Amino acid sequence: MKSKKSGTTHGARRREVIMEAAWELFLEKGYEAVSVDEIIRKSGGSKSTVYDLFGSKEGLFLELVTSVNESIMNEATMPLETSGYTTREALTRLAAALTGQILTDKAIEIYRLSVSEAKRFPRIGQLFFDSGPGQTQRNVAGYIEKEAAAGRLKVKDARRAAEFFIGMLLINDHLAMSLGAAGVPSKAKTNGIIKEAVDVFLAAYGVQNRG
Repeated sequence: MKSKKSGTTHGARRREVIMEAAWELFLEKGYEAVSVDEIIRKSGGSKSTVYDLFGSKEGLFLELVTSVNESIMNEATMPLETSGYTTREALTRLAAALTGQILTDKAIEIYRLSVSEAKRFPRIGQLFFDSGPGQTQRNVAGYIEKEAAAGRLKVKDARRAAEFFIGMLLINDHLAMSLGAAGVPSKAKTNGIIKEAVDVFLAAYGVQNRG
């Protein structure tokens, strides 16, 4: 039993080392320019290990995209418990969690890498969207539905409302960062955007604003 656990731990560590090496190489050179041999030279081990663990270079890339997105989304996820918080406070906390993890160098890097390979590998583009932006939309829409069910928001289409809210928070800075036209926005700037986004969202969907 002990040896089995040790083997499992070793296998998990080997997978992690290979993914870290591949991540660095893909960012530096792009997917197409990186060979499995190059990944092995950087990570150590054998080519057969890569194929045993991931099936192919594409399989490694797919798992890498999923893993990085899940890491970003897990860090961005906040408890959507509304008890003890007003709707404004809860939305502000959610917005801070999202901007704090999505407007980062790491998130922008995986976005750029996925976009650069999406035409060649449509599956990668779909995977990135499902595990990244799509998951964010689902999480925010779920929160909005919960608030609507409690009578704190009046929303006909929670998914559309979530898209509007996320767009207000991210679109300008995310685009500028993706194009290399700007770096990570300052906390003061982000806080100002969050406040205005929450104001606009509640003006549109807050029950106190409906007759």
